[in-house]
Amino acid sequence: MPVVYFKRYKMQIDLEQADLSFEPPQSEIQYFPWSDKMMGFHSLAKWESFRFEMDATVFPCLGNRDGCKQLMRDLTQRSNFVPEATWLALSIASGVPDSPVGTIQGLQIDKQLGAIQNIGVVPVFRGKGIGKRLLVLALRGFRDTGCKRVNLEVTIHNLGAIRLYESIGFQTVETVFKVGNVPVSA
Repeated sequence: MPVVYFKRYKMQIDLEQADLSFEPPQSEIQYFPWSDKMMGFHSLAKWESFRFEMDATVFPCLGNRDGCKQLMRDLTQRSNFVPEATWLALSIASGVPDSPVGTIQGLQIDKQLGAIQNIGVVPVFRGKGIGKRLLVLALRGFRDTGCKRVNLEVTIHNLGAIRLYESIGFQTVETVFKVGNVPVSA
């Protein structure tokens, strides 16, 4: 497989300056803080969000359901996992929370710096404020644990995500390159 370099932005937000007051309109979506019991929903939301996206090429585990399960296990077992910055959005259309539509996870890099690992919203639910709500909940969780700043990385072609991050106050602080292998079709 040929090696390809994916250009990504490292973005950062100053939590002391951020406006974290966003509340989504009433909908059939409910938000849940981290719970081990919900890990399956997190991994399913992650897979449904990323499996057909460029990020699944950059990070192959995101394009595989079992890879998403393993990634969630790995993230949550790390000593710097931040449960307060890890949230799940579930559809309650049937009257009970039953269908995962979004997920976000956080890690703490040092005492004052957090990092969002993944934020994903299932494609049919995008554009409804779910990603913004997940992001705000995660940022509040980071702030509550003492973080002053939060980083994330985004592939430069993911314009919708970049607009979302900028709307909350993230700024690009660095351009980085991620090595990926891209299958060649005959």
